[in-house]
Amino acid sequence: MVNQRLKVQRSYDQQFLLNDQSINWHGVDRDELLAYVRQEQADAPITRLRHPEVRYEVTDHCNAECIMCPRDQHKLGRLHGIMDQQKYQQSVDEVVELGCKQIVLTGFGEPLIDKNLEQKIAYAKDKGLRTYIISNASLLTRERATGIIEAGLDELRLSFYGMRKETYESVMVGLDFDVTMSNVLSFLELRKELGSRRPRLEISWLVLPENQEDTELFREFWEPKIDAIEIWKPHNFGDGRSYRQRYDDIGIKNTCGRPENGPLQIQWNGEVIPCCYDYNNAIVLGNAFEQPVLEILSAEKFRMLRLAHREKKFQLFPYCNQCDQLIPHTDALIYTNRHNLPKETAVKMSNTDLYNLVDDQPFDEKDFNAKYADGLVAMNPDSKTVETIRKNSPRKR
Repeated sequence: MVNQRLKVQRSYDQQFLLNDQSINWHGVDRDELLAYVRQEQADAPITRLRHPEVRYEVTDHCNAECIMCPRDQHKLGRLHGIMDQQKYQQSVDEVVELGCKQIVLTGFGEPLIDKNLEQKIAYAKDKGLRTYIISNASLLTRERATGIIEAGLDELRLSFYGMRKETYESVMVGLDFDVTMSNVLSFLELRKELGSRRPRLEISWLVLPENQEDTELFREFWEPKIDAIEIWKPHNFGDGRSYRQRYDDIGIKNTCGRPENGPLQIQWNGEVIPCCYDYNNAIVLGNAFEQPVLEILSAEKFRMLRLAHREKKFQLFPYCNQCDQLIPHTDALIYTNRHNLPKETAVKMSNTDLYNLVDDQPFDEKDFNAKYADGLVAMNPDSKTVETIRKNSPRKR
């Protein structure tokens, strides 16, 4: 069924946003809560970004249908598109003045689909910002790789969820194992040719029933070649999947830290949402292309969201209340060589700038693994592990 929100023009005034059904007002004194956040607004105006990172969803389009991503629920969940270059640049100018230090050019989509991605990276670098993208590498041709390196990209994280053709293509549906593997190895060769220490390269792995037998092969193959690897258990993606158990008991839940300390999340059309897990814009807090960012951060709805997390009133926001990020999940991180922090700390951190969202602490770069801090490592594409992969991969028909 088509989402009714696709049929109407959304308003971003607070009266509309407070009544768009993303807040559960049942059983609470609405007037009292609104009076409280309005007084807070008067007493403690927001003048800068609390977290120095802003995330721009350059597009929500993707060329894959990975089984752990709820793209099936996304197709009719919201409008789709690619972020306008001019609006992006105006927004970057604004957030720089508010204290932004890093931008992530990724949301619920594959950023290389945006033909202006290199321009967006270059514009941010001209403003003195660090840049970061997350990609599946299937479109990382030599031309695009050269473009993002020359544009000045600082960090690149790749999702790579199969070490044999049959496992990779059963998880990352719609992509070709051979093409992606070739792209990544070519990228490493290109970076070496150019003598560049940037972008740092990290490859992420999710342990799934479909690929768990490849996990050790993933580590054996990629760890010597790139700057960092991480191995995780999958999350639920909000309401999109059910890999982790959900609980109704508020007593075992704690804030994920994102509403208070998380990066500003701007979707391709300018809509501001609480975090990247809100893949269908279930909780819209404003529009950064139509309103000043400080107005959005200071408004009643965003303050109500922060209050709900501070005071464990998660039932006010049903989308948050069912999210696995409120539940202790130290076991979700299986392995990382990106940094040297304990898992209990690591699972509290943003996966981009490693800001501790729960305890409101920036990452100390002395905790980086030395290889990741250095930025460039040797590669050997003719290793024994490459041959193992070739032998285990079925031939094309």
